[in-house]
Amino acid sequence: MKIAIIGAGASGLICACSTAIKAKENNSDVEIILFESKDKPGRKLLATGNGRCNLMNQNEGDYYFDSHSFSSYALKRFNVSSNLSFFNSIGLYTRSDEEGRIYPLSNQASSVLDALRFACESNKVKFITDCTVTEIKRNNGTFLINNTYTADKIVLACGGRVGAKSFFGYELLKSMGHSVTSIRPSLTKLEVKDKKQVKQLKGIRQKGEFSLFDGTELIAKEKGEILFTDYGLSGIAIMQLSAFAVRYKNIDRLKIQSDFVSELSYNELFEAVKSFAAGGTVILNENLLSGFVPKRLGEIILKSLDISLSSDPKKLSDKELKAITSKMKKFTFEISSAKGFEDAQVTAGGADTALFNPETMESKKVKGLYCIGELLDVDGLCGGYNLHWAWSSGRLCAESMVNELLNRKG
Repeated sequence: MKIAIIGAGASGLICACSTAIKAKENNSDVEIILFESKDKPGRKLLATGNGRCNLMNQNEGDYYFDSHSFSSYALKRFNVSSNLSFFNSIGLYTRSDEEGRIYPLSNQASSVLDALRFACESNKVKFITDCTVTEIKRNNGTFLINNTYTADKIVLACGGRVGAKSFFGYELLKSMGHSVTSIRPSLTKLEVKDKKQVKQLKGIRQKGEFSLFDGTELIAKEKGEILFTDYGLSGIAIMQLSAFAVRYKNIDRLKIQSDFVSELSYNELFEAVKSFAAGGTVILNENLLSGFVPKRLGEIILKSLDISLSSDPKKLSDKELKAITSKMKKFTFEISSAKGFEDAQVTAGGADTALFNPETMESKKVKGLYCIGELLDVDGLCGGYNLHWAWSSGRLCAESMVNELLNRKG
């Protein structure tokens, strides 16, 4: 059996080496060709996790956007424990941090790529790089690729739109009778309407609790750190919220409510601010909030309430102190838009999963056609969830193809 895998990213690499290993274990004759449009495999993988590669997350759960619950079978069949065992078997060991994020023990994404690449090469997977697949045709029960290569099975592992200068994955799907859902950048940065306000805070990082609202309806909430930029907001907490925000047609109706001192309740914070104001150690209002938030952020909070920065804090009324406290607990940014694919970490949307079998990853319309990874309409939050989907969908596809071959032989 000859298998062509289109795309040598995370899902394509693990599918290729898993297929080769499983076929070898069962004395099955399989030829695997891995096509990659770039000059080397796994370039995007090297950039994940700021070059450290956040492989997975120990906190398995409902961290995926998946309209048909398509991913659940693969994620259960090849859970975190199963995937870690596989990586150990090909020479990669890992560690996890306090938030459950799993990284290679070396702390280098190159270790992950090397393990997968060496597993492919040692099991005779053939790489064809600098080759963009633009056409796949059915040819007497087999597939013809770019009018040059033939295969009995095709696995589309092209990834999503993020980081791709030229991309034919969705066109290949459509040419084979498959529909593609709306494509959007996800895990990205958010632009705000009042850019003058955030420009004054550019470069400041602030931890807290951040809530995404549509009017009075709470959409999602995240604890973590945000980063102020000249156009809006960045940081892990904002990227997590962006995954929800980009799914709204009218994203400019959304707002982010920020609790900059989430460690304290409203009453605790009010008493602390009141004590500081009356204590005499703070001479001017501009320094009143410096014990809670960065000074520039404190000044913006006071300015938004029309409170003079150069006045004496002892002169602040209880009403003003309550307003300051409320602003620190509920500072609002109105969203104008999300940044594009060039700033995103993952693609939301993709191949309509209703047309694929979740227990095999095979097309329901075209026998011998499989689709895995980010090309499908499945995406997750930050923290290793998107790579977990790549590993699990790739391994399930590999198992399905080899099992079919074994059933034929039996």
